[in-house]
Amino acid sequence: MNKNVNILGTGIYHPNKKVTNDYYINHFKELGKDISAFLDTLGRNERYIIDNNSDENALTMALEAAKRALEAANISPEQLDAIVYSSDTPEYLCPSNALIINHYLNAVNAHTVYDLNSNCVGMVVALDQISRYMKTSKHIKYALVVGSVFSSSIARPDCKYTYPTSGDGAAAVVLECVDEPELRGIIDSKYCTKSEYYNTIISPKCGLSKMRSNEIPEYDKKQQWTPFPLDFFSVEWSKAIHEFSKEYDFSMNSIHNYFLSQYSKQFLIETAKILDIDDYKEKFTYIGDKYGYTGTTSPIFALHEALTTKEIEPGSKAVFCSVGAGVAMCTLLYSF
Repeated sequence: MNKNVNILGTGIYHPNKKVTNDYYINHFKELGKDISAFLDTLGRNERYIIDNNSDENALTMALEAAKRALEAANISPEQLDAIVYSSDTPEYLCPSNALIINHYLNAVNAHTVYDLNSNCVGMVVALDQISRYMKTSKHIKYALVVGSVFSSSIARPDCKYTYPTSGDGAAAVVLECVDEPELRGIIDSKYCTKSEYYNTIISPKCGLSKMRSNEIPEYDKKQQWTPFPLDFFSVEWSKAIHEFSKEYDFSMNSIHNYFLSQYSKQFLIETAKILDIDDYKEKFTYIGDKYGYTGTTSPIFALHEALTTKEIEPGSKAVFCSVGAGVAMCTLLYSF
């Protein structure tokens, strides 16, 4: 028998305010920049952001996504044993947002609760970490992994890499640990870190120690993005995927779904090219055109899209690939 950790249900949430490319193209034209080709290369069209007059934030969005995931999984909050929350725009540093989610869900039996910040790779890392813990613990059968990002609150209005590319949103996944004869669920992970890029994406630029100072301009309290090479992302993900196929003795054709970082559709195109996959649209789910780049949640937004729009065959494999600032990368192998 295998101790498997399987995905029972997913849920996503985004604010109501939809913003199309036209707004950002006109905004940057006023700054003397044309970002039309840039947005087209990334594959942008629409995104949702929190309205300035709204009381929404990363935590409120996370709660809504969590409720939807629990409903999809058909379990009650009382059945949860663990809650893991991932965000680089959390509403609170203390107490943990996972604890607050526990309270509002009334998840009275979820005693393992913690926050995780690995930036945009965070939810993939959280899935990896909690699944490994579930396989060795006698006390965790059901776990909730939830992430959210309030990108519009930290993006500098003159930064083309963040301000027009990102969307606000939340995603959640319910996991179940169960003994089964066949190996499936979350199987393994591979990591790659290249810390020489540690100073390319910094948020807040001034550092948390100076955030309370009135002498620090608001601009310096937001995220700074300095351009750096992105071409090695697909190379590293493809390397990890090939290693999985050798270690677990399966053909590349058995991977039917690829859930990659949604920052750019070029990530999908280049990874498919390296893996010799003819039509990336068949196996690679891209939703960055509909929701923008939603950071830590973006691979889960893609997963949710696939689960709700595709027929996924039992036994077929999937990979989750993402990357966090600095950079830290993770590739996760899953079998349905």
